[in-house]
Amino acid sequence: MTIQQKRLALIPLVTLVLMLSMNLRAQRQTALDVDITGYWTPVLHEDGMERGNGPEIADYGGFALNDAGRLWALSYDPSRLTLRHHQCDAYVMPYQMRAVGNFRTWEDRDPHNQQLIALHIWAQTTEGHRVIWMDGRPHPPAWAPHSFTGFSTGRFVGDALVINTTHLKQGWLRRNGSPESDQATVTEFIVRHGDHLTDTTVVNDPVFLSEPEVRSNDFVRQPGDHHTWLYACDDGEEIAGRAPDAVPSYPFGKQPFAKEFSDRYKLPFVASLSGADSLYPGFAAKIKNSTDADALGKLQPAPNQPSETSRAQDAEPHDGEVHVLHIRDNVYLLTGDGANIVLQTGDQGAFVVDSGSGKLADKVIAAIGKLSSRPIQFIANTSARAEHTGGNAKLGGAGSDPSLPGSFFDLQAPGAATGHMADPLHHATLMAHNNVVIHLQAEKAPDDMVPADTFLEERRRKFHNGELVELFYEPNAVTDADSIVRFRRSDVIATGDVFNTTQYPVIDLKNGGAVQGEIKALNHILDLTGYEHEEQGGTYIVPGHGYLCDEHEVVEYRDMVVIVRDRVQAMINAGATLDQVKAARVTADYDTRFGANTGNWTTAMFVEAVYNSLQQKPTKAAK
Repeated sequence: MTIQQKRLALIPLVTLVLMLSMNLRAQRQTALDVDITGYWTPVLHEDGMERGNGPEIADYGGFALNDAGRLWALSYDPSRLTLRHHQCDAYVMPYQMRAVGNFRTWEDRDPHNQQLIALHIWAQTTEGHRVIWMDGRPHPPAWAPHSFTGFSTGRFVGDALVINTTHLKQGWLRRNGSPESDQATVTEFIVRHGDHLTDTTVVNDPVFLSEPEVRSNDFVRQPGDHHTWLYACDDGEEIAGRAPDAVPSYPFGKQPFAKEFSDRYKLPFVASLSGADSLYPGFAAKIKNSTDADALGKLQPAPNQPSETSRAQDAEPHDGEVHVLHIRDNVYLLTGDGANIVLQTGDQGAFVVDSGSGKLADKVIAAIGKLSSRPIQFIANTSARAEHTGGNAKLGGAGSDPSLPGSFFDLQAPGAATGHMADPLHHATLMAHNNVVIHLQAEKAPDDMVPADTFLEERRRKFHNGELVELFYEPNAVTDADSIVRFRRSDVIATGDVFNTTQYPVIDLKNGGAVQGEIKALNHILDLTGYEHEEQGGTYIVPGHGYLCDEHEVVEYRDMVVIVRDRVQAMINAGATLDQVKAARVTADYDTRFGANTGNWTTAMFVEAVYNSLQQKPTKAAK
């Protein structure tokens, strides 16, 4: 090949490289020109009915609700919003972007190099404040708290701002009860066309959706700041005298307004209930000759079917490491050793709530040593379960309690009275309700695992490291030995297994548990909490297992337990047997979030515990 031929052969390659270079340069320039800052108002003429008064009950056609999502929506009673802890619920992010009201966006830039750090979106309705991080930071770990706006990171791709959002709270995608779970993630695309913004959200929710749900929203630019931006909310009693364990809901198959939408618009009943199927070509022909009977099966779970299993992300690490998350002030979450551990540090010595399974006790001790300059002084157990007490001996042996002088107590009352405080200068003091001691001794646990500092009734309190620490007894909740621990100044509550984000409550009837006691304990937690703004923030809640929460997650968990109890109780009142209750799948709308068919606590075991605890008094350990 001659030199000329070689040059000619290179022309297409060079042209391609130049075209790619120009295209990349154009993309970079376009990215620099994308400006979403300013004042924006949503355009509602396309779907004003839905975004104004709200969609009608049982209008689920064209929406990708799965069976659990549809059943959840059909059981939803809007009167639930009259409950104190729901009155100020903020909008979850995908719905927030469809809200009425005004929006404002602005930038955060580094004052020294002007690099873009974050974009902010403020929505008037529920005062939704989104922060979209543009500096490349990673998303938080799975055990970090969730919020209504979630955690968002963004990047410019061509002429679009692409946003990924995780760590969302449970909320709704539409105001007719169509739910969105705390496992949902969102990919979002914002494109500007002159004075218009188009925002497209793609919601992936393994709990309540059968496929991604795609919606778009249009915004028009406003000339300046002439809008009202506040949406203050404070809760109060809306229905006086209502029982604290009352949660409005409709029984499966008893939604009284299920046919209103289809009747009003002369649609086959099944059309409004068919979820993602109604999105695709051929659906109209498929249901042309349908009858109401074809739809009735969609109003309640198919009987005698296997329960769904949880599709939720496991919020606890299983990498053999202990991970630390700062909660507030001098209080931390340690996770990784079987159950959540809470640590308070200070100049008096470390205060630890639960000690984990003990399998990673050395790593727990090392993590505490990095956070506290003083040894562990107190360990409080929320229950007698192995994953909460397994590290008692090792963590206790790594600590000391100088408030109990060894020169006196080695020889006097504690050793003689309990046998567990013989060497306080070389062992942390273990604290718990007395029933924890009874259970551990019945299991022949070694003495250095058994709490010596016990209490019998409502509360054990101690002022430590500058704040009041309170242990509250929760009788007959998941067992007869449960306590919650509150750090009053830090406003942090460790709940033990009374509250989990990973499974249905493990109500242990043989050891004194009962569904009524569980509900009472959850309501007690809510009596101690307060939110910072629009039902989020404020009091932090550390569950026995799962991610760091605030009161909203406890409310949703309480609602779930109450609703399941009410369904089981209604069937008991109608004379149903346990097998009939199980066959009715009374947990069908919650199984994709909390259910399991294998392991040490299955959906069937939970339903059986609820049924039996409503039929009999719980067994109590001797005191």
